[in-house]
Order: sequence, then C-alpha cells, then structure tokens
Amino acid sequence: MKRYAFLAVVALTASAIPARYAFAQAPCSTTQLVADSARAEVSGVLESGSQLVKELRQEQGLPNTGPISPVSLVRDRFICGRLATLFDHEVAPGVSFVVLRVGPLYYARDPDQRRGTGIIADSTFHVLLRLGVPVGTPESATQGRARR
Repeated sequence: MKRYAFLAVVALTASAIPARYAFAQAPCSTTQLVADSARAEVSGVLESGSQLVKELRQEQGLPNTGPISPVSLVRDRFICGRLATLFDHEVAPGVSFVVLRVGPLYYARDPDQRRGTGIIADSTFHVLLRLGVPVGTPESATQGRARR
C-alpha cells in the first residue's frame, strides 16, 4: 500500500511540473486593450515614412506606403515563447506580452515598457527593429540630480 501511495505522489508531482513550465513558456497576452494599444504603436511606426522604415518595407517586399495587413493577435505559445527570447532582457515566467502578426512580420510589445516599446521580427525570428529607448526609473533620475 505504501508503494502505491509513493507512486501516486510521484505521478502527481511529475504532472504538475510540465504544467508549470508550459505556462511559463506561453507568454501570449490576449488582453484586448493592450492589443489595441500595440496595434496603434506598430501602425504608427510602420506608416511613419522614416528612412529606416522605408528600407525595412522594401527589404521585406511590403508596399512602399500605407497600412500593412492583415494585423492579427498571436496566441500560439511557440511563437510567443520564441519572440520572448529576442528581447534584450529575460522575460520572467508568468509575465505575458502582446504579439501581433502584421503582414509577414511579428511585433512583440515589450512587457517592461521602461526598457523599450517592442521589437519587429521577421517570420524566421530575426529582429529587424528595436523600438523605443530605455527610460530611467524615478530612483535613477533622483540619484542623478543628487550627484550634480
């Protein structure tokens, strides 16, 4: 009887571990408000007309101007997990972020907006653009003033 109880505990423990790691590797956020905000951000960038964006659109075979469609919310945990590795920092387990498919590109909105806005990657998961600049925390701004 003790042997069966031990095996039951081992089986329960083993089944709990993969579920935890599956959640940790499924960082897709499907919050509509955040997705709408991300959609506006990436549209603003890709329709900006800057020289860098013009070159990106040309290299990716996109129209020279105008919106890129279709734009859809990504829910595939493999894609979100792969894009999480492209940020210039680690995304902690349980933290989610929005990923949009914009034509042939992916836009992953950085879950830590102080580090940057997000990244635009191609379908082979190569970063094409890093958006936004790191913003100092209020503590670092206060410390900087105190040193002057």
